[in-house]
Amino acid sequence: MKITRRRLIEAGAGLTGGILLASGPMAPRARAGAPAASDSTLRTIVDAAVASRQVPGVALAVWQGGQEVHSYYAGQANLETASHVTADSVFRIGSLTKQFVAALLLKLESQGKLSLDDPAQRYLPFLPPHTPFSIRELLQHTAGLRDGEYSTEAVSSQLVLAERIARMTPLFDFAPGTAWRYSNAGYILLGAIVEKVTALPLATAASELLFEPLGLTHTAFDQPSDVVMSRVSGYTPTGTEAQPFNNAEYLDVALAGAAGAMRSTAHDLCRWLTVLFGGAYLPASSVQSMLAPARLRDGALAGTKRHDPQAQGMGDTQYGLGFMLDTHTIDEKPVAGHHGGINGFAAYLACHPSSGLAYACLCNADTHPGLPLRDVRRQVLGPVLAK
Repeated sequence: MKITRRRLIEAGAGLTGGILLASGPMAPRARAGAPAASDSTLRTIVDAAVASRQVPGVALAVWQGGQEVHSYYAGQANLETASHVTADSVFRIGSLTKQFVAALLLKLESQGKLSLDDPAQRYLPFLPPHTPFSIRELLQHTAGLRDGEYSTEAVSSQLVLAERIARMTPLFDFAPGTAWRYSNAGYILLGAIVEKVTALPLATAASELLFEPLGLTHTAFDQPSDVVMSRVSGYTPTGTEAQPFNNAEYLDVALAGAAGAMRSTAHDLCRWLTVLFGGAYLPASSVQSMLAPARLRDGALAGTKRHDPQAQGMGDTQYGLGFMLDTHTIDEKPVAGHHGGINGFAAYLACHPSSGLAYACLCNADTHPGLPLRDVRRQVLGPVLAK
């Protein structure tokens, strides 16, 4: 089996959300002018998507000031067993994984075990020494790593995958630090760096350093062999009345690794954002660096030099460390968000730290325009977005 850009669904281009720099912790309560979205409107949006067979099931949670203010669980988690989506339903979350990997590396940096400005070659000596790029450039998608084909046979770790990626020809889309292009391969290398520095498998390192300390009890790096209570099944819409969904094409999710292999619940994801932006996991300086827009080696904002023509639809949205960044808000304070997509699943997670607003919307269908993600985003973030 080979992994390609097409097989491992890229996230980020379909829904843009973002921010520049959060200057302080998440607000303890919503400010005036940023009321919570209407519960009835959110229910109507989700119900319409399920009823029109755009998606079998949806989990939606909205938090404000560190507390849940809305939640809604609609449709079916598994069509064959007719089991319903509930608060405990566990979805695959695709590229939402990237922000957790970024936080893991920042945690290791805060412990003095690495620097984001270190060359990746320091930890992965099989990378070409004549074309150095930093951990930060990998996190920001400015390292130039190409999303090409590489063998996934008998893979035992992110380090093994990273070695195979390093043998791709060509290895780069552009010279490191000169442009921006979304790269899943780059995040596999980041997972390998975590494994190298911690001497642990990525899944174990994440569990011990992040999930367990923060009480994210339903969050993990997924494995097809795992028996997971309330696991949701993934589907592909067919566009037909007789059989509106097929089971999604099989993918060994573990192969997505640091680029998109995690599973979680809507509740856990909102808790994660609250803890992260509340300063309970990383030092304030680390959170600020996580949310700073990427810059190229010449000082230009990375979003002004996008290598992929399809990414031009992102407009003014920039990229930080695992987050899309957008400052078109009523208080000019940023919204941080990211789309996640992997076979049979699509998700969106976003936060406006200055108003304490965070939400997660999880779907068990491939990414496509009929999902409620965009309409939910408009409704939830509408009070804080600039008109």
